[in-house]
Amino acid sequence: MLTISSSHRRVIRRWLIRGYAFTAILTYGIYMLSSEKQLANILNATFDVVSNPISLIDGGNDSMKSSQYHKHIYSIKSYNNTNNISNNNNIRISFQLHDPENKPLQNIFNPYVTCPLGKVMAGNKRRKHETGEVRSGELPPTLKHIVNVRDMNGYIRNGRVLDFTASISTDLKILMIGDSVMVQLAQAFDELIIDESNRQNRKTVWDAWPGHDGGTVTAPTRGGGVSALWRMTGLLSQSRKGKPPANSAGGGWSDKEINALTSYSYNTSSQEGSTSNNTTTIGNFEVVVLRVMHGWIKADEITHDRLVEAISLSGELLGAKTVVVMTVPFTNNVLTEEEMVKVSTINDDIRSIATTWSSRSASSTGGLKRVQVLEYGTFYNHIIWSNARHLGYNVSNPLTATQDVFDIEGPSFLLDRLQDGQAWSPSIPMVCSDTSSLGTERKICNRNYLFLDGMHICPESLASRYSVGLACLIGCVYNEREDTTTKEEDSIRECELECNEQFLSVMPVQESWVDTDITLASFA
Repeated sequence: MLTISSSHRRVIRRWLIRGYAFTAILTYGIYMLSSEKQLANILNATFDVVSNPISLIDGGNDSMKSSQYHKHIYSIKSYNNTNNISNNNNIRISFQLHDPENKPLQNIFNPYVTCPLGKVMAGNKRRKHETGEVRSGELPPTLKHIVNVRDMNGYIRNGRVLDFTASISTDLKILMIGDSVMVQLAQAFDELIIDESNRQNRKTVWDAWPGHDGGTVTAPTRGGGVSALWRMTGLLSQSRKGKPPANSAGGGWSDKEINALTSYSYNTSSQEGSTSNNTTTIGNFEVVVLRVMHGWIKADEITHDRLVEAISLSGELLGAKTVVVMTVPFTNNVLTEEEMVKVSTINDDIRSIATTWSSRSASSTGGLKRVQVLEYGTFYNHIIWSNARHLGYNVSNPLTATQDVFDIEGPSFLLDRLQDGQAWSPSIPMVCSDTSSLGTERKICNRNYLFLDGMHICPESLASRYSVGLACLIGCVYNEREDTTTKEEDSIRECELECNEQFLSVMPVQESWVDTDITLASFA
């Protein structure tokens, strides 16, 4: 007898209700209304769509207005006129988007974990061999540009998906903590946050092992801030203090590493050829970004208490006032449907911790005021689901999928793995560019330009979108409008939601944002 899970029933019931409501209102609207605009308003109301654009700030030539689907992300013209911008708004982190043909992501700080094009090689340096696979570097059409596609809020969207890069400006001190995937993301973030002429501003403070970043500092960044990396394979905890550092399982840490970062001294002048020597030390970091290292840490060990301790120590040890926690994505470490459920539970816990953090005493968390959630797990889902549709899998469009849909559809195709005999074989819809190269044995496939393997990304394609999503999220807390004296909690959460929906997804960015001398910034 066929059984239907409760999550299936919730999704089916929700869509049945929406279907009945849509049919009833559509029929009534056609019968009662002759105005197409009036009918559109009724349909929009049915699906919670805001029908009119909202103007948020007015002010001369540099006025900032939202589109009808952006309430918290602003576009600011005259990017280089920084004095004018600062006179009107306290913008502490912002970004521009670029065509990769004009400004490619070059992986200048990441010589190892990239996605080289052509014949795929395997093995170490001494025993490298061809696998019979090829990586072309061509993105699926739906991950390059979207035309007239409806999003989850009912808006018709057009624009670029992964086909853009970015430049970021900030005066904040930001530290990223995590494993090799976080290293990839931090290396790309650093490239986007300094000008080509100032690449010497990035220094390796220590190696995890020869030639591989363990701790790095980029200072000053474009805007005068700091971007730093701390490679770690375990969550910060007192029990791991003094234990072996990355890349050992559960990775330890020491005061020596913290001191190397916080006492790092740098010249505050970022001008090329400048002879001034105004030096300062980092001191405290304002923002810490945590990647939960599932794989290095078993799902059962990523408990509520461990998450809270890692977040709290970020404030106590590093001085952070804001911690951004990345949700756990599907990877080759998620081997079973049971593990999928565990990962989903961890992510629910991360979201719960973030929304309730403000009720904790600041004195007990080192002055840490806020926890934000960066929906990295959803980001992977959107990319994988889009590629799966390109490969012919019968799955939903991620732009309209809810978390329930991801939870239901995931087990039906994500565990379809390459039969290569490896302990952590990658998922076919995650790493393959086509199915014709699979063959009957399904051991190999031509590789896409999205994921290097079942864990690491192709930073050339995914890192820019992650970086602007992070900048957007941080801006919700630190950017302030001239007309804003206080920020309501609900407004900050709405801003975070918009940043996640816009950038930690396959939501297109409008063409007017790309190479048009416009700065983007988020405001709660």
